[in-house]
Amino acid sequence: MSKTIFITGGTGYIGQVIIEQALKKGYLVRALSRSESGDKFLTSLGAIPIRGTLETYDVLSAEARNADIVLHLAFVHDFTKPLKELIPIDIQAVDAMASALAGANKALVVTSGTGFIQPDPEGKETNEDSPVAPDGHFTIRLEAEKQALAWAEKGVRVSVIRLPQYVYGRGDRTWFAARWIKVAVENREAGYLGDGENCFSEVHVDDAAGLYLLAAERAGGAAGEVFNGVAGTETTYRRLAEVIGEVVGVPVRRVEREEAMRKWGPFLVAFASGENRASGRKARRELGWVVERPGLVREIREGSYRGLVEVFRGE
Repeated sequence: MSKTIFITGGTGYIGQVIIEQALKKGYLVRALSRSESGDKFLTSLGAIPIRGTLETYDVLSAEARNADIVLHLAFVHDFTKPLKELIPIDIQAVDAMASALAGANKALVVTSGTGFIQPDPEGKETNEDSPVAPDGHFTIRLEAEKQALAWAEKGVRVSVIRLPQYVYGRGDRTWFAARWIKVAVENREAGYLGDGENCFSEVHVDDAAGLYLLAAERAGGAAGEVFNGVAGTETTYRRLAEVIGEVVGVPVRRVEREEAMRKWGPFLVAFASGENRASGRKARRELGWVVERPGLVREIREGSYRGLVEVFRGE
């Protein structure tokens, strides 16, 4: 009899790839759905849609109780509200699922990010134990992570995947790689802030999806553990601008902050200002995670993003 996975965020970019990979491995997948369109999409993937939200706690508990593995990727992306109002929703959703798993020796894998970690002062890679940035915008997400990990002491095989800033691949047009391509098309140039030598963390969506399943399947030795789902940390923002300029066919140049605020907006400026080099070595060592897909630069130059240039030009 097939084992059952219950997943939140199954209609999302990473979630749908997890569903695809899980079905190929023989799992039965039940996925949270907020709408009729979500139901149809999940059904087309081969999953069973379960109507509910992150605030229908009875649904979350029942599905978790009946599943062998629970994967939590959903988050309320309501940018009209401060993050501090959204985190409690995530915490309560995790609590609803985890409480149904207590003592059952079942795996719960929840999602976090690398964005709240303090960059290494010498530019080296950080790891899962590195200090948290004191005033980072995403630091509050650490509270949700801590709350989830606390369930390990109550018999839940919980682990956390910290996703990097750049999850890419399959020509996705909503995440940040595509947004920079669109900005280059609109401005007829590709730019970088300062010297552009600050690096970021990255992972292909297929490799990220595989890590969730690995963490769940090997959670017996990973309970209470955090893993950076990062494939690479060597790409600089200048190199990213150069390859985008090459593919779009526009010049590449340094852009000062004031001009960038006008052309890119404050969110992308903030995104491109910092450094984030979170090592994925622990996941490789302890979970046997193997990164198989090309890096972001190669994916933009040779892979799924080339077709987006004409799409954005036509908009």
